[in-house]
Amino acid sequence: MNKKELRRWGINFIKPFLGFIIFLFLFSLIESYISTFEPLFTGKIIDALTQKDSSTFFKFIKYFIVFQVGGFIFSLLGSWFRFLFEKKLGIYAQSRLYLNSLYLPPKTYVEQNRGKLLNLFISDLSLSLSIYSNYIPALLNSIIMMFVIGFRLFKIHLSLFILTLIVSIVPIILAQHFGRKQAEITEKQRNQYDEYTEYINETINGLQDIKNYSSQNFFRKKFENILSEMYLYYKESTILGMKFSSSSFLSNFTINISLFIIVGFSVLKCENTVGAITAALLYSQKFRALVLSASNEYKKIIVAKVSTERLKESFDMCKNKNSFVKHKLNVKQKKEIVIESLKFAYDDKTIFKNLNVRFSFPGLYLIKGENGAGKTTLFNIISGDLGNNEKNKIDGTIKVINLNKKFSFVTQTPFVFSASIKENICFSDDFSNDELNNVLIKTKLDQVIEKLPDGIDTKLGSKNHILSQGQMQRLALSRCILRNSEVILFDEVESAFDSETNIALYELLKDLKKEKLILMISHKNDYDSVADGIITL
Repeated sequence: MNKKELRRWGINFIKPFLGFIIFLFLFSLIESYISTFEPLFTGKIIDALTQKDSSTFFKFIKYFIVFQVGGFIFSLLGSWFRFLFEKKLGIYAQSRLYLNSLYLPPKTYVEQNRGKLLNLFISDLSLSLSIYSNYIPALLNSIIMMFVIGFRLFKIHLSLFILTLIVSIVPIILAQHFGRKQAEITEKQRNQYDEYTEYINETINGLQDIKNYSSQNFFRKKFENILSEMYLYYKESTILGMKFSSSSFLSNFTINISLFIIVGFSVLKCENTVGAITAALLYSQKFRALVLSASNEYKKIIVAKVSTERLKESFDMCKNKNSFVKHKLNVKQKKEIVIESLKFAYDDKTIFKNLNVRFSFPGLYLIKGENGAGKTTLFNIISGDLGNNEKNKIDGTIKVINLNKKFSFVTQTPFVFSASIKENICFSDDFSNDELNNVLIKTKLDQVIEKLPDGIDTKLGSKNHILSQGQMQRLALSRCILRNSEVILFDEVESAFDSETNIALYELLKDLKKEKLILMISHKNDYDSVADGIITL
């Protein structure tokens, strides 16, 4: 991925908070600057003791205390400001990522990347944000403080400053070298962790079948295999970290011995006072600590870019959704969906080809065919949820003429979330009680609601009331009818219906087909008598 493009995207993502980031950076800079006086005061105090100058000794003791307390207060304030910043940034960034995920193509991306999407929230987002909120400010802070401390060391001891400057290049070279290698391993780790998260998600959803077939050991072994592969990458990462630590230790060991020899000769020749040498040594250590800190932050930035690339890919996928459906407005034409020479292949296997059909508004059309004939696939293409990618190959044209772009799609497994029945039906839309009650009567869901203690305000979800499959289909039907969609897609919804709901749907279809265009996948013949057309794939 282009580095400039990635950098530009990251800055734009965090742009609303750049002012706050600069404020926190300046605040931390003042805090760091206060700490730079410590070696100077330490040297002055040692010289005052050596010369038995009590007034100078107590003077710098006071300075030392004031600067220590001041630095502590700045540290507390900085922690509180950072909390406020991270709270606002976290809510903003996670909400934006969540909203983006709601617009992702369900079939061409979400179903194939569930583990990755979960990990974007769990780890990738925070790592990517840290580049601009933590790592870069910390890197700049270290660089500026290096100039401040380097200047003071230069004034005290020139040769020590030159040597410190030369040897400080080593950590930077090590950070760049090992950072790039760690980024390569991290990318593999992330992909493996996606598989790990996806596998856990799949097995939790399939716990009932796993228990029914006593397959716990089989799934445990597969899980252990995934863990073994994960730890292979952790092993690589650990060995790389050990190499980095060893290289840093050897360079620091050599540097420290060299510095002590130079300082020893300086003291023996009486070129500087003990206090000045102490201050020079402390400044040299502080300078090298800052170089090491800057190198580590630089290494973190290199590694965290892997997460930024993953985030950008998700946002780009949403932005570049490739819907195959073309919506057209033409007052001279009637409302209809026209499919011409449509072909679909998956993994080079043709599912259907040369499909030509017209669905006129209003009306009811039944889609039939053997399992695997591509009925649900056709619905996913019409609804815009399925487009061309590496595996899916679609050719032909689909024109939606003079119809509302928003389709209602009722699937075999309706979406129910942790909220009241009313919220599950209406979402955020504000429907009148009369509108809602009329729909509930049509779908026979009113009979279910009447028996519940909290009525339509009954909470649904895994920790609350759980509807049967047939009742969930009634809820999905109610949700669908309330919308002002001109086109409704039913994907084998009758498979989970009881006889009462089946009769209710039959009566409902007779009325709805007069004002809606309904496409319905069905294996039964129950609705043939009210259909305006039957298409067999």
